[in-house]
Amino acid sequence: MTDDRCQLHLGDCLDVLRTMPDASVDAVVTDPPYGLAFMGKKWDHSVPSINIWAECLRVLKPGGHLL
Repeated sequence: MTDDRCQLHLGDCLDVLRTMPDASVDAVVTDPPYGLAFMGKKWDHSVPSINIWAECLRVLKPGGHLL
């Protein structure tokens, strides 16, 4: 069964976002690092760059949601 209502993209988020057309996404759902160094984990020592958020906003349709 094919469901064209949802697409998942695998890869480095910045690389994938850059391949997508402007205003082509209804929603971006993510759980990025928050820079809290949660439990001393290295992956949570920094926050996503402004370039990533700019690309998220570029691909979102007007009225789209970023969660």
